[in-house]
Amino acid sequence: MKKSPRAFTLIEVMIATVVTTMVAGTVVALIQGFVSALTIQDLRSEAIVRSAGVQSHLGLLSLKTRMCLALSPQRVLLWLPAETLLTSGSGTDAAFDRIDLIEDELHWLEFVQEVDSTWTLIEWTVKDDMVAANDSAVFTVDGAFWDDLFVQLNDAGKLRRSPIASGLAAPELATGIIKMPRFVWQTSDCCQNRSVGVEFAFVAENGNEILQADVRLESALAFFDRHPICSESGS
Repeated sequence: MKKSPRAFTLIEVMIATVVTTMVAGTVVALIQGFVSALTIQDLRSEAIVRSAGVQSHLGLLSLKTRMCLALSPQRVLLWLPAETLLTSGSGTDAAFDRIDLIEDELHWLEFVQEVDSTWTLIEWTVKDDMVAANDSAVFTVDGAFWDDLFVQLNDAGKLRRSPIASGLAAPELATGIIKMPRFVWQTSDCCQNRSVGVEFAFVAENGNEILQADVRLESALAFFDRHPICSESGS
């Protein structure tokens, strides 16, 4: 007579269950670690690509900028002369002083906080169809004047809003946590400053974990051209 197959005992079933649970736990941990590593790598890759886009845009503006007329942590104003570099700064002081609004000479860069608490890097330019042909501003080293002009033009709907980068956050630096993205520069003296940069962070969610990639970019003003007033003041 053939013997019936022996059934598993309760102890054997319990041991098998424990071993299976341990193996499954190890596999799940490995998968979670793999997914987390991929998420971190994706964030780094995205940060590199998006940072390159911001750097390219900032570098192009810096290449054409004569001076930074106003500097603050949240907003800077770049003066892009409409005339060629060959004639820039030549002629009468009155001609040099005039900043033509219709010729796209003023470019504000600003960090704006959105309703979801993220930040967007915005470029503001004057809408040429919203200003008169002879509308202009006169050069001054008074940053408050340029801030007031920005408010006046923006309130009147005369500025064009162009997002450069969105979904940004405050960077974490060695000196502590900064509460918002910011602009950086060599000196707040517009007659001496020769660079403009940005500090911000890209963030991503990985379950309950927030991943962050800090970014610091800076571009030199390639053809820095001081106003005669700066030279006369000895700056």
